[in-house]
Amino acid sequence: MRPLLPIILFLYSASAFPSPPSSQEVDLYAGLLSWAVKLSGYPRPAIIPAVEFVPQEFFDTHACGGQRCHVWGWYPNTSKGVVYVHEAARELIKDGSDPRSLLAASIIVHEFTHYLQAANRGFARYTCEKSLELEREAYYVQNAYIVAYGRYTQVGVSMHSAGCGGNASVRSVLSDH
Repeated sequence: MRPLLPIILFLYSASAFPSPPSSQEVDLYAGLLSWAVKLSGYPRPAIIPAVEFVPQEFFDTHACGGQRCHVWGWYPNTSKGVVYVHEAARELIKDGSDPRSLLAASIIVHEFTHYLQAANRGFARYTCEKSLELEREAYYVQNAYIVAYGRYTQVGVSMHSAGCGGNASVRSVLSDH
């Protein structure tokens, strides 16, 4: 058992850190960014955002304030050039035969749209109302991307009834979801 311990520790430590994207993934992300630019009308950014695949716990902690949530993508409103996508999306995207691969890729297009929005406004803070407008726009781009591939899978339907009630309308929103 003792000789196996270093091997087990090595395997565990290697899986604890995200692997860098392959050259095929880099090309794919460049293509998805091009879709976001084309469909949103925003200019291509000076800094190309990276895609980091993270576990659900990351979203629960960082995007949802410590609450359990069902977020699969997130761009925090910062000038940091990273969009976060659920780790399960990476495998779905790799398997082009899986019908969910298009939906998984569309999540990256959605988050790239948020990055483009942020870069376009100089990464400035914004109100709750603006947050809803930006979210609806990102869902519009995501849906247009899916339709461009001849599929129709409506995403973002819940945004139709979203609003800024109470004092949420005067608070600044710091992140896109």
